[in-house]
Amino acid sequence: MGYERDFQFRVYSIGMKMINNQKISNGWKKNLNKILNKSSGTRDNQLLFQSINTGKNLELQECLFDDLLPISLASSPISSIGSNDNVWIACSMLSRVSDTTNNLVVFENEYPLGIIGAREILRGLLKNPTPYYFHDILAKEIMNRRFYVDTRNIRLDKLFEQMHKTKSEFTILQNSKHSFSAVSNREILEIGALCKTNFQASDLADPKIKIFRRDDSIEDIIKSLILDNTEALQLENESLLIDPIIIIEKIAGDLNYLKDCNNFLDLNASIFKLQQPKLIPEKLSLSEICQTMLYMKHPYIMTSNKLLTPRNILEILSKDLKIE
Repeated sequence: MGYERDFQFRVYSIGMKMINNQKISNGWKKNLNKILNKSSGTRDNQLLFQSINTGKNLELQECLFDDLLPISLASSPISSIGSNDNVWIACSMLSRVSDTTNNLVVFENEYPLGIIGAREILRGLLKNPTPYYFHDILAKEIMNRRFYVDTRNIRLDKLFEQMHKTKSEFTILQNSKHSFSAVSNREILEIGALCKTNFQASDLADPKIKIFRRDDSIEDIIKSLILDNTEALQLENESLLIDPIIIIEKIAGDLNYLKDCNNFLDLNASIFKLQQPKLIPEKLSLSEICQTMLYMKHPYIMTSNKLLTPRNILEILSKDLKIE
């Protein structure tokens, strides 16, 4: 059996080199790849998505977004904010809708102008840590202008590729002339919950988790989160996490947009209520992992030695894409 498996692997490797080195049409490449994969045993963790429209199992490259979620987004209006609204409004809205989306869409003249997430708010806060930042600065002054607008017929692989390029798990979909919806963390988890694969939590490579300490200043924590585009930091020697939304919620709640706080960035992490990730067994499937995370306000789960986030799910779903 060992010799047979080695032979199959060599056949697969040689075949793939021939495909990549010759001018073969995409259709032929796809068919040859399927044939070679059957012999190599590499289909164990293949990702398949069942179309709600047809019931067929589709591969990533042939699956349209509307095949998987044709109804759910239409029933969930996009979370929007006006371009001339103040930052405190964005902060308040994000703290209330963070369990369904990780970004607000800034509108002007009924069309998306930019997006605002917790990172955009915290990035501006580093420059102006005062109450005036929340009450005098406008949404259009801090919004991120780097985003995509697509139709619901976008292919799933294209959607994931765009998210990688913008370094944001967020895309806007246009349903009609003046109707828009969003693909954010929740939709990624919905897609993962519909995915058919043998992939388990134990198959995920050990992610590098950044550490913080209780006596770290808020300024240092914010810089670690936004400058490195980190989803969450883990408290040293404990399984407790802090993420940008936790900071936003504290500002919008107890600190009343820094009304009586003159040294916010100098305070330390002890003022925050940290989150405990949900512990799961390592044999949980990808679909079960996504179902577990789907309705969590802070969607972080842990095995005995790994932290899993929505970004990890996106990386798994797009693992076969060649993204530059």
